[in-house]
Amino acid sequence: VVLSLMLVSGPSLAQEKGGIAFVDIRKALFTSKEGRSAQKQFADLEEDKRATLTPLRDEIARMGEEFERQKYVLSESALSEKRLDLMKRQRDMERDVRAAEDELELEQVRLLQPIQKKIVEVIQALGKEKGFSMILDRGAQGVVYHEESLDITDLVVKRLNES
Repeated sequence: VVLSLMLVSGPSLAQEKGGIAFVDIRKALFTSKEGRSAQKQFADLEEDKRATLTPLRDEIARMGEEFERQKYVLSESALSEKRLDLMKRQRDMERDVRAAEDELELEQVRLLQPIQKKIVEVIQALGKEKGFSMILDRGAQGVVYHEESLDITDLVVKRLNES
């Protein structure tokens, strides 16, 4: 009886599988032409920020080394003044680093959000066109396994690149 139930329910499960597809939205985002272009723009901005902050870090490192060399030679007041100056520069640099990180985060959203919107539109159009009941993001928690044949990520990237 159990075997006959499994044989009867097997084909219906396979038919239901045809109505489900998976897509790796993150992969689609970063392998599409627009996604790669956005990544390049972001990397260039990130490099500009790093180039701006590197001289400050180098200066603070130099000041720290100088402070260590002179701490036994300078008077207490001169040492205190140098320590305060070093602390102020470190605090300023930390503020600049936070500002740069915030700017990078906003820029990343600005660059990626329109592409993500297009990806969703492409996925929705493919879902209707191909008659899928459901398309799940394989990167989302909860998807532990799926058949590779159900993955439509490459099709999404192709459509995205064509638009």
